[in-house]
Amino acid sequence: MATDYKALGKRISNARKQAGITQEALGEQLNMTRKHISVIESAIKRPSLDALVDIANALDVSTDDLLVDSLMHSTSTSNSEIHRLLLDCNEIEQEILTRMVKELKAILYGLGI
Repeated sequence: MATDYKALGKRISNARKQAGITQEALGEQLNMTRKHISVIESAIKRPSLDALVDIANALDVSTDDLLVDSLMHSTSTSNSEIHRLLLDCNEIEQEILTRMVKELKAILYGLGI
């Protein structure tokens, strides 16, 4: 399976925005230019493995979270459909959906399912 660089760039962008970090600030933190961050997020250029790990660490996410569409086997919960959906949500949407899933789980437990 080939790496989906467009999805990777989108996940990096979403994680950066959720962390409240600009492209410029992330670039400064990683010793990269804002333009380099921009071309990675737009999939014009592919990040090196070292750059991908540095980005994941700077954004406090796992590389599994960033590469979820490209991994065939992962022990991470990032391969679940719910997790993938939450990655594309803003903070308020994540909070609402998480609350709803917890309530649904409690209902299912109450029904013995």
